[in-house]
Amino acid sequence: MMAALRRRDFLFGSSLLLASPFFMRAARAASPRIISLDYGLAQTLIEFGTPPVGLIDTPGWYDWVMEPPLPPGIANVGSNYEINMEMLQLLQPDLIISTPYLEWIRPQLETIAPVKSFPIHAVGSSPYPHIIAATLELGQIVGQPQQAQALIDRTERDLLAAKAATRRLAEQKLAIMTFMDARNIRVYGPGGIFQDVLDRLELQNAWTRRTNEWGFSDAGLADLIGIGDSRIFYMDPVPADVLAGLAGSPLWQAMPFVQKGHAQRMASVLMFGALPSVSRFARLLAEVKV
Repeated sequence: MMAALRRRDFLFGSSLLLASPFFMRAARAASPRIISLDYGLAQTLIEFGTPPVGLIDTPGWYDWVMEPPLPPGIANVGSNYEINMEMLQLLQPDLIISTPYLEWIRPQLETIAPVKSFPIHAVGSSPYPHIIAATLELGQIVGQPQQAQALIDRTERDLLAAKAATRRLAEQKLAIMTFMDARNIRVYGPGGIFQDVLDRLELQNAWTRRTNEWGFSDAGLADLIGIGDSRIFYMDPVPADVLAGLAGSPLWQAMPFVQKGHAQRMASVLMFGALPSVSRFARLLAEVKV
């Protein structure tokens, strides 16, 4: 009886994959064996309680993602630049989930298992609706539609709580950035989840220059002079040589936001993340001491 119910739920949520071997194998299993080539999609599966069996760059999870904790036993399948095809074959996945960023390798991946690509980031608009759609679809694929909706609802509550807690930040504009090296930076704006969160919290972004389809601008350190004494957050991980040099950098020390004490370091948040990253960023903003 329970097996039949699981099979019915799987069929409902995976109509696009019915003609593939994925359907045949997943119908025989409580949950399909999934390899994720994207951190954000993996975050979502972990929140459902159905973590992937394989994931790209597992050692980098705690440099870039942080939340949720990475469960033990997930195999490392290489990096975005060099997927370990032998490991993928050994894991015998029912499905490989990815993003359009890796479409160039799709023909090779499809020799191992069906591939489902989720267009979330670099779509030229807010990623939030695409994150919601991917969350719901993943919930159907793994037979956890209620968990998917619960994750969406929880994120909405997190945003509402953070909105109430960040009223003191609404008094000035904010900028979110990361250091690439001592001279080059990445500043975030429209088209990314950081801007989505700022919008939902009704906070103003101090960075008004055009951003690319990924939601950031590549800039030089000197370009920050344009944000005046706005509050700026520079995210981890910060290269060690950069952090050591900030105190002695005449350019950095001359910035109005530094002189006003408005520059703060912030823990890492995955810029290309899914709902767990949205909640994490909102919470970190809510915890800022002004």
